[in-house]
Amino acid sequence: MVLRSSNLPLTLEFDALVQQQMDKWKVPGLSMAVVHGSSTWSKAYGFAQFPDRRMTTDSLFSTCSTTKAFTAAAMSLAIDDSRNTESPLRWDTPMASILRDDFVLGKDYNTMHTTIEDALSHRSGLSTHDACLSLAHPQRSLREAVRNLRHLPIAYAPRTIFSYNNNMYIAVSHALEQIEGRTLGETLKKRIWDPLGMNDTYFSVTGVAEDPSLRPRLVQGYTWDADTETYIAEPYMNDAAITGAGAMVSSVLEYTKWLRAIIYQKGPISPQGHIELLKPRTVITDWEELVGPPPVPCHLYALGWFVSSYRGKPLYWHSGSFAGFGIMVGFVPSNGFGFAMMGNTANARNAQVEVYMHLLDQFTGGPGIPHSVGQATEPENRRMKARSECMEEAIKRLYPSLPDPAIPHALQLSQYAGRYEHPAYSSITLSLRNGCLVADLLDRAVPSLITLAHASGEFFVAHHYQPRKIGSLSGYYATEFIVGSNGIATAMGMDVEPALNGEKMWFGRKC
Repeated sequence: MVLRSSNLPLTLEFDALVQQQMDKWKVPGLSMAVVHGSSTWSKAYGFAQFPDRRMTTDSLFSTCSTTKAFTAAAMSLAIDDSRNTESPLRWDTPMASILRDDFVLGKDYNTMHTTIEDALSHRSGLSTHDACLSLAHPQRSLREAVRNLRHLPIAYAPRTIFSYNNNMYIAVSHALEQIEGRTLGETLKKRIWDPLGMNDTYFSVTGVAEDPSLRPRLVQGYTWDADTETYIAEPYMNDAAITGAGAMVSSVLEYTKWLRAIIYQKGPISPQGHIELLKPRTVITDWEELVGPPPVPCHLYALGWFVSSYRGKPLYWHSGSFAGFGIMVGFVPSNGFGFAMMGNTANARNAQVEVYMHLLDQFTGGPGIPHSVGQATEPENRRMKARSECMEEAIKRLYPSLPDPAIPHALQLSQYAGRYEHPAYSSITLSLRNGCLVADLLDRAVPSLITLAHASGEFFVAHHYQPRKIGSLSGYYATEFIVGSNGIATAMGMDVEPALNGEKMWFGRKC
């Protein structure tokens, strides 16, 4: 392998394109590596941390959902290991046969028929439920996270809809730990990272942040605040159970070793394992929210990889994002071409699409014309608008037909205060402060606060947010209380899962 730091194709013209995209999408820093044949090019731009720590090609990032391909690869090794045993694993092995009573979904049919490949290809029928990840207590166990899935409503029949789902990768992580008899991080290190020479890759961003030898290379994530025209520093993801859904920490140079193994179908993954990992399982019919290459004519999903087409050739890729981080990894095996791009804001993915489409044209003899990422722009505009939305606007949006004047709530606000629990979404303790119902969730995986505002009757709006000194989270949920005949608020419902079309998650009052 020939390693070059900044030679062709990373020219001055290319630098100008990168800077243009970073300016457009407000990306503080970007690190990238490109592989083609036996050559590797890498370069870094901007800042890893303000005010003066520059980005480098060995800067460490939370690589977010690009972890998923490694989780799927680990399962392929487990399947290979079991081939000559009395109970061999297959991709169509039901998850419940591995995890037994730990794996129970909201409907019996989904429980019994959700297979390993269903879980890895986002077709289990369970919708996203990302709010239950952000509200979780950081040190919950992997087993606890999986057992909580039984309390989440099923949105779709299995194998009918692509519904991106981190919870299913958490379940596969639990299955792998039961199969291997060790943590998933230990399995990945022993069976994938060490054989590939990925000696600078880790499995916990909080662990890296606490390591004095690694912390100076860990990138700080940011979100651009258009209202103040400043960057907000984001907290790192702090959920011990996230594991195979997005726990890895690595660099673009480390990912080039992974890319070459996948492009050239090298070990430790078996030849059949490589075939299975890249075989499309799910058709993605709604890609409006997807930040990626243009759908030609559609996107597919394999096992930890999206599958698209570039000039008639398969393009495999995956993005990763969390507040403050945007990652893109992909490859065109027929051209021996691959890329890893990591930026320290979620919007970096939008910039990365434009950049890697330019590189694809360059390496495959395309016309070199700009590729619009407009399909990603409108959802991002909505997210930016949501972050700047005020409570009054949210009330009008969530309750467009309120009576005028509003109906008073049945109880004194102090009588709604108390601890409300949902078995999957944890607990929310409301207290009365300065005339408002509020909740302190600063001890959660995503530290945050909730403030309730009255809309009408027993209907409220919950503002779930982070103070600017902590992060940029801001969202609003329609919220409702149930008041019993005894005049006591017995439950609080919150509309936190968009795919359920208004069905609320109900938190029962405990005290």
